[in-house]
Amino acid sequence: MQVWKWKRWCAALAALGALAGCGGDDKNDDDAAPPAVQPGGASAAKVLFIGVDGLTYDAYRQSVADKSLPNLAQLTSTRAWTGGVTGGVTQQPTLLVPGWATLLTGQWADQHGVRSNAASQAPKTPTLFQRIKAAKPAARTAAAFNSPLLASLAGYDRAAGYLQSLTDCAGVDDCVASQARDRITEGYDVVVAQFGASENAALTAGFGAGYQATIRQTDAAIGVLLAQVASRRASNPDENWLVVVASSHGLDRTGGSDGLQQSLNKTTLLALNRPQLLGGSADDAAVDGIWNSAWYGLPSAADATPTVLAHLGALPAAGQYDMAGAALTESVALRRAASRTSMDNKSVSLNWTRVGIPTGEVVIARDGKEIARLPGTATDYVDTGFSFTTEGVHELNYTIAVGNAVTAVRATVVYTAPVPLLPSLRTGLTMLFPFEGNLTDIAAGGGAITPYDGTQAPAFANQGVFGKMFQNQRTGDPIGAFKLDYPAGLLDTVTAFTIGFWYQSDGTANDRSILGNKDYNSGGNPGITIAQWAGPELRFNLAGGTRVDINGVKFTPNKPVYVAMSVNKTTKTMSAYVYDPELGFISRSTPTAAVDLTKIAGLFGPHLGLNEDGKGTYGVCCAGTKGPYTMYFDDLAFWSRALTEAEVRSLALSGKSVSELFP
Repeated sequence: MQVWKWKRWCAALAALGALAGCGGDDKNDDDAAPPAVQPGGASAAKVLFIGVDGLTYDAYRQSVADKSLPNLAQLTSTRAWTGGVTGGVTQQPTLLVPGWATLLTGQWADQHGVRSNAASQAPKTPTLFQRIKAAKPAARTAAAFNSPLLASLAGYDRAAGYLQSLTDCAGVDDCVASQARDRITEGYDVVVAQFGASENAALTAGFGAGYQATIRQTDAAIGVLLAQVASRRASNPDENWLVVVASSHGLDRTGGSDGLQQSLNKTTLLALNRPQLLGGSADDAAVDGIWNSAWYGLPSAADATPTVLAHLGALPAAGQYDMAGAALTESVALRRAASRTSMDNKSVSLNWTRVGIPTGEVVIARDGKEIARLPGTATDYVDTGFSFTTEGVHELNYTIAVGNAVTAVRATVVYTAPVPLLPSLRTGLTMLFPFEGNLTDIAAGGGAITPYDGTQAPAFANQGVFGKMFQNQRTGDPIGAFKLDYPAGLLDTVTAFTIGFWYQSDGTANDRSILGNKDYNSGGNPGITIAQWAGPELRFNLAGGTRVDINGVKFTPNKPVYVAMSVNKTTKTMSAYVYDPELGFISRSTPTAAVDLTKIAGLFGPHLGLNEDGKGTYGVCCAGTKGPYTMYFDDLAFWSRALTEAEVRSLALSGKSVSELFP
């Protein structure tokens, strides 16, 4: 089909509302959709980046099969993924704004810092627009967003001069289409257009007829933009256009957007006007069903920005590369890069997945300096070659490169002068659960960890702090949780006590009791609670007639943190301690003089709910985030005295288990 025919076909679109008619289902050859824009040898690189939020990959696949999306069908597409690596430091909610933060930075939330759909956020790392401006100061970039939240996200780039044109279309897709079409016509170098009507339709009425009609309208609007690109190519043969289409997140089975790490939520669409996408799925059935690690070989949302920058010739040099994604137009890519700092902070383990056939060696750099060369087939490396002279949290930035493929990953190391495990920690140690594949109290103080329902079997994760961790899986059952049973009267008879443990979670759940013996439906009920709130943060609560709280203690998701709560009835104080490998050591105290400390044993018997409150039902009935949730525990201990801050620091920083104090 000739370009002039397509232009003649669209000439009737004098009014913006006519966009939905362009690219419809009419099978007449003269009225057919335009061909995909093919790459050429042009020197003027330009990009059209289209977001199609709400168009799920399954809906796309079905609609292309029945030929109801003729314009998108022209592009080479693949199933892709978002949300970061589940259970890793890169994990982020599968929501609109975090998803777009990744699309526009090539990084996950551990770097860009956007973890919710809250308004007035800005990525903490350079965006696509900022990188383009730095590499090509004369380039002109434009964006039109259906979502005001995304317009706000890009507003900082506009204010800083990185983005020359920004339009908040306030929920109107026709506005997005017309603005993007005009910027293409005006010769902008990069045009971003985010359509959102499909997501609104799914949220309102699911995946029914209204949703199907809306995705066809979106496809028609995309057809107009592709036609405008084709027109530019006809008038300007030196222009080499890359077209990228992506969705920022998937939807659940009902069409909702709950942000969870489920396969439907993590699955996205990614398409280019190129014949191949590195790692694109040739056999969709091979990765249908429940999410698993095999999916990480597919392209991800983090690949969008590197792909655009590669086309523009604006990628950072290998030694300065700082993005998690990789260009999809290369012959090889390194994906799923991850780091893990050892508990003694003396080594960092790196691992990654390779896609494609490598040429040459894998080159590892730390903070821009090469530190190792490995065979091209290598997928892991342990770095022990760093040292520090000042105490505190140190950030290490790694790049992993093979050929033209580069990926980046960050690690943090906390350096302190060597800290021993203090022998005094054996004094007053009443209960200790190391969780090395069992629930045994090796202090033999009469403690036992049992399921509320008497039947749930414990599970253990292999990558614990000192070996294994208790994988405390709170199910959806009203009583599917575990509890720490302690000797009757223990909290009443001691004049002070300390509870300490290593804790890990993905940080997504809000208002969940980590450990407690009260009815947590109110923090004013008698008893104690350590809880997780969105942020993520930890909160410490004690009540008996009157309540006291220590709130707002931040922690890093998916990394072990040491948590301790100490109550001293003699000095009438409650102390909270948290050691986070990224945030350092935190110590806070509050007076408890107004609290009746004779009531802090609670009303539900001598036990502490784990991943629950004292009743054992809060996670299902009353929590801010209800239902199944997993928390991890290690080295859970109870002392019948108040530990000193030096002793808690020893527990957190020695890198040793309390069990080493036993013969």
